[in-house]
Amino acid sequence: MNDKNQHIDQHHRFFERTDIPYSRSKEDVWEAMMNRQKPGIKKTVKIRKLAVYWSVAATVIILVGLTAFMRFYSLTLHTPAGEHLTKLLPDSSKVYLNAKTQISYHPYWWRFARIVELEGEAYFEVRKGSAFSVSSKTATTKVLGTRFNIFARGNKYRVQCISGQVEVKDYLGNKQVLKPDQAVHVLAEGSLKYIEEGGAKHAISWTKNRFVFTAAPLNEVFLEMERQFDLEIDVPVSVSGSYTGNFERGSSPETILRMIARPFGLKVEKIKQKKYRIRKIGN
Repeated sequence: MNDKNQHIDQHHRFFERTDIPYSRSKEDVWEAMMNRQKPGIKKTVKIRKLAVYWSVAATVIILVGLTAFMRFYSLTLHTPAGEHLTKLLPDSSKVYLNAKTQISYHPYWWRFARIVELEGEAYFEVRKGSAFSVSSKTATTKVLGTRFNIFARGNKYRVQCISGQVEVKDYLGNKQVLKPDQAVHVLAEGSLKYIEEGGAKHAISWTKNRFVFTAAPLNEVFLEMERQFDLEIDVPVSVSGSYTGNFERGSSPETILRMIARPFGLKVEKIKQKKYRIRKIGN
């Protein structure tokens, strides 16, 4: 037992007399330990920042994509020959589409821009609000809240104001403001033909399946027959004339054709179901 204590005392005295040199202080050792940890800390902070950046970028991309979708997505409605269609637009404005008519608009962008593209004939009942535009190949009609009819087929463009006020502007910059019962035709030579009054009632009679013509080219009357009854009518180029009269969709198309043709010395031949040929009597 005494030998053991004596051995411990000798070790203690040895370490007291021995000075082991060490060049780094506590502060240096601590700093070294912290520096060893910093790369990991910096890496973690960098990853977090990148995650935030990617999150913001993803949000921006989604918002841009959603906005683009809302702006450019369009809805197209088409009525085939022999049919009419009534459609409520996003703001509850109403549009009546005549046979063989097509409209397109942006439903998700409607609150920012009420714009309709039209090819054919349509009657509009527009609710009051921001500017409402109907654009066609030949001209554009703008309103705030009113009722009007537009005929836009090929190079022919006619607007009839029923109520309120509309502005018609062709693509040459010619303008005309219309009030109730006034109309304007865009002519082929690039001018506007203004009609002071009359015609409002007949302009929208088609919405009630009645078609009224006043000194209309005969070929246009036959084209309307094709649209309303889904027919094919072979009309020689030599056939001409102006027709004043009317017909209703509930009547027999063959009977209507004969009624129209008779005053012009024309005969109607039925080739097959829904196909007719117009000929001059004696040919």
